[in-house]
Amino acid sequence: MRANVAALVVLVGAWTCSGASAQQLPSDSAYAPTPSFSPMPGFGPAPDYEAAERPRARVYITTRSHRGGQQNFCVRTCDGRFFPLPRVGETADVKACEAACPAAEVKLYSGSDIDSARTEAGETYKTLANAFRFQREMVPQCSCSAGASTGLSPIAIEDDMTLRTGDIIAADDGFKIAAITSGQRRSVLFRPLSKAKAQALGLARLSSR
Repeated sequence: MRANVAALVVLVGAWTCSGASAQQLPSDSAYAPTPSFSPMPGFGPAPDYEAAERPRARVYITTRSHRGGQQNFCVRTCDGRFFPLPRVGETADVKACEAACPAAEVKLYSGSDIDSARTEAGETYKTLANAFRFQREMVPQCSCSAGASTGLSPIAIEDDMTLRTGDIIAADDGFKIAAITSGQRRSVLFRPLSKAKAQALGLARLSSR
């Protein structure tokens, strides 16, 4: 079952982005899930789970660690607002940036931080005409969502290209482990996470809220 990811994003483990990050307006989301496009290589076959075991996902949790060094920044050119994106592949990264903010022009920058980030053509973020403009003012009609003043478009958890086999999803009926299949068409299945594993990861307190 496909559903929109809720605004709450919980990171388990040591995954952190570099010090520089976009200052957020009240209704903006800094971390937007990325969409589905070409299938990703390198994923092993997933177990055959029944359709009933695919719940409506609400919270995305990952136990992966973020590796330092270069990272991607998706930049909205109308006001300079930016947010980090996982590095997947050149074509995939560009499509993820565009899909995260479909109602506005965006550019993909890469670097250790936003000050040193550059486009594929070598342009730095600081040379962008509207660099950091979002920190000074709210630009009218500058939005990632058509018909909205601010914000990013929601996306179904199954279309999140940052999702990997072994990632944990908090669904309506408990925590689930994602299993990704590769091939002509990428698919996502979920199986229940045992209570013992949830406790070991420190997730039990989340499910009790």
